[in-house]
Amino acid sequence: MEAFQNLFDQLGFKGDINQVVKEKNYEAIEFGQDFSSFCEELELEEKVIREHILDYALYEVYKECCTFTSEDLDILESFDEWKVNDLALGDILDEKYCISPESYYESFGYLLNDKNDQITQAKEREKIIQSIQDTSLVKSRHFEYIPKEVTFFNVYKDKLKRHQQPFNKSADKLNVVKDAEKFKNNTLFFLRQLGKASNINYTYDLECFEKSANLLFIFALYTCVEKNLTAFDNEKKEEYYFNTLSSLVVIENIELKLYILKNLIEKEVLFTYKKLEFNLLLHRITILSVLYPLLIKEFIVQNLIITDKNIGVTANNKVDKFLSDAKLKKLKEKAFVFELLKDHKGYNLNKLAEAFESIQVKNVKLFDNLYTRVASLQGIKSEAMDQFKIDLYETMDTFNQIESLSNHEILAILEGFLIEMQNKVTSKWRSIRKK
Repeated sequence: MEAFQNLFDQLGFKGDINQVVKEKNYEAIEFGQDFSSFCEELELEEKVIREHILDYALYEVYKECCTFTSEDLDILESFDEWKVNDLALGDILDEKYCISPESYYESFGYLLNDKNDQITQAKEREKIIQSIQDTSLVKSRHFEYIPKEVTFFNVYKDKLKRHQQPFNKSADKLNVVKDAEKFKNNTLFFLRQLGKASNINYTYDLECFEKSANLLFIFALYTCVEKNLTAFDNEKKEEYYFNTLSSLVVIENIELKLYILKNLIEKEVLFTYKKLEFNLLLHRITILSVLYPLLIKEFIVQNLIITDKNIGVTANNKVDKFLSDAKLKKLKEKAFVFELLKDHKGYNLNKLAEAFESIQVKNVKLFDNLYTRVASLQGIKSEAMDQFKIDLYETMDTFNQIESLSNHEILAILEGFLIEMQNKVTSKWRSIRKK
């Protein structure tokens, strides 16, 4: 899209994305001077932020490009021996799906069965298989497939519901003395077992978990505040400190969110802002952690080199009459991206689990306070982010038809959408129950 490319030029995005994908050379992509200035102002290490954004953006490209419809599955079955970069189309079916709820259970689902004796274990097995059947079925013309990605999370969530275990209870029902430990134990169980599920790109499951529960963020928020509690000893500002930090929940990139949270407190950047400046601080953070990842993802999409040749479309192909079909060509483009990014993980699961495991909740009142604030933003955060993405892409489509707008004007409008999203979040601050 021309409008995106103009904006990339304006911001200073440039470089070879193939070096990032194939060689893990994150320095191959430049994010521009504005990005450097934001990092410097917030005292964030530019190299770390760049790596977090690129890792997450590459996974988002994979997720967006490698979602296969029922019609796609029909084509993959029909032309299963055709190859893209030495990957047979049929191999995609094997790598992304199980052929039945039972086969998924035997490969991965059993990891969520924590019953000890044979009778209860057998009963739990049947319930897990039923959950797999109910929540994660994709049908082709001939088969029913179970996606390897996200099914693990769906089964886990169903398991907690069946056993009446806390997951993301509303804040006013939180029994913090009992539930904080359950939250931790349940989260650790999920993280550990997900780590044992080999041959699954766990990023999507982890992303769905955190979007629904926010527990990695809430526990990290508690830890950072509790360790630096004396710095928050300002009655006039404490409310704004806690609300600003809680509002980081809108950042979808888990590792980026936790890194920014930690640095705002430990480097005392948060405490340099006056009471009336917290909206400004949050705006700068959202530009860096919301707008830039979306734009970098689009930069990757537009700079991946996909040609007829490297997806196996040639004039000499014996089945050229099928390759003229735009749907088939589009599927081979998906296969190309799949082969390129299928092993890329957006997060370091072991590192996240180790950091989470060491957290101990000792200040119950503080944990309850912070949990309440994040929980009150749960409903609005997804709505606000979804609307921002819709506004972003619809506006860029419009800009493609308008030649009179400058790149500066385009960027100003996009920042306006960010402010609108931010205002939806901060409007909830007034309704957050004080402790």
